[in-house]
Amino acid sequence: MTDDREAALEALKDQLSELLAAQRRLRGRDAGQRKGGLSFPQYRLLRELARAPGGELPASQLAAAAELSAPTVTQMLDQLAACGVVERTRSDRDRRVVSNRLTDEGRRRLAQKDADHDVKWREIFASLDRDELLAGAAVLAQLARLYDDL
Repeated sequence: MTDDREAALEALKDQLSELLAAQRRLRGRDAGQRKGGLSFPQYRLLRELARAPGGELPASQLAAAAELSAPTVTQMLDQLAACGVVERTRSDRDRRVVSNRLTDEGRRRLAQKDADHDVKWREIFASLDRDELLAGAAVLAQLARLYDDL
């Protein structure tokens, strides 16, 4: 390998470490989330719930879709239900199954978080052209494969 390529690989590795550190900081900020806001894991969970066929999923399927543990999802759903963001309904056919759906308030909060996130997303990547964005997506896909293989 050339020295330039080695330097580029090291720069990529350094930036990945920075990205992971930023993700840890995000989780830390979420721990002190202001009242009424959605933490990033809650946001991910609600996005998956909104995408579900019929807008409804049991906790186990929601956990798999959001890539979170079932106990974590159950705890989050209990908190979100207490805030009026989700509605939890026990199945008539199988009392062990609890279906979850967004309330109107949940849809409102999700739409607000989506809008806020979209503005920041577009701002941060405004200087990149299509090819640069596609190259970034390809790098992220390779990193995902790397992590899956570890």
